[in-house]
Amino acid sequence: MTDYLTYEQPLNERIRTFLRLEKLFNQFTFHVKHGSVWDNPIAIDAITDILSFTTRSDIKLEVLKELERQHSRLERLTKRPQIDQGQLTSLLDKQTTLISRLQSNTGQLGQETQSSELLNAVRQKSSVPGPICDFDLPAFHYWLTRPESTRREQLQQWFSPFQVLEEAITMIMDVLRNSTDETEETAVKGFFQKVIDTNQAVQLLHISVPDTHNCYPEISAGKHRFSVRFMINPNPITRPEQFIEDVAFRLRVCSV
Repeated sequence: MTDYLTYEQPLNERIRTFLRLEKLFNQFTFHVKHGSVWDNPIAIDAITDILSFTTRSDIKLEVLKELERQHSRLERLTKRPQIDQGQLTSLLDKQTTLISRLQSNTGQLGQETQSSELLNAVRQKSSVPGPICDFDLPAFHYWLTRPESTRREQLQQWFSPFQVLEEAITMIMDVLRNSTDETEETAVKGFFQKVIDTNQAVQLLHISVPDTHNCYPEISAGKHRFSVRFMINPNPITRPEQFIEDVAFRLRVCSV
């Protein structure tokens, strides 16, 4: 069975932001699960980066807009007999619940987390190159000596205001990624180009490459077309070069 490596290219700033947040959510979940004194600072880094998104922009409004837009588009499918109506109704209900939860969350997301003295101290020290040492922040060193269960509970408490944001972005990206079927494509001598249908609101390009291929795609996209150039770089010290053989890959042009 062939394993594939996935590469994604967002086509607007909203989806670009959602992908960055999705990666931060995954980073937090992974390092909280492992729970060592080496994992905890990385989990905290994820929280502070999420805070940066929520304090610098109205991310809640952007998520609401996209959820409502997807909900409106999917509602149009309720009269199509070829659609699994039970699955569609379940998805619409989940979207409605998330929209309601976000709307009822008044104020800025993460205000409670932002007021944490220890977390703010860690954020300030994180701007200095290198790890936070014992002499930088004794309070943080002490916190890291607490039982793992205590630290995990505190981390979950700091993250809890972003739970609804994580659920909403996960749903948005799942719907977007599954909005179309994969097609089998070939990049002739390592190059592929395709015209974008302007009647569709294409938001994401999703490319899957067999891990047996010793190359990776560089994706360039505009309003009317996109191109994929496969590159090789056997030695990271040298400059990458274009792959000159045909490359078979899978493509999703995602729009809702």
